[in-house]
Amino acid sequence: GMDTQKDVQPPKQQPMIYICGECHTENEIKSRDPIRCRECGYRIMYKKRTKRCILLIMLCKYEEEMNYVGIGTY
Repeated sequence: GMDTQKDVQPPKQQPMIYICGECHTENEIKSRDPIRCRECGYRIMYKKRTKRCILLIMLCKYEEEMNYVGIGTY
């Protein structure tokens, strides 16, 4: 057979780590997987390793702590 470069598979993509916007569970999601949280089924996910994402998580954690101590409850 003719072996051409076209038939060579691209290097295996590392699954991205996504963080659920609802329950903040980390999900490993490969390129063809649906974006959906394994734990709660929520469909809004944040990519890990972006500054904005880290900020969001910090804000969420901060809010949770504030609520926990009873300050700023909605």
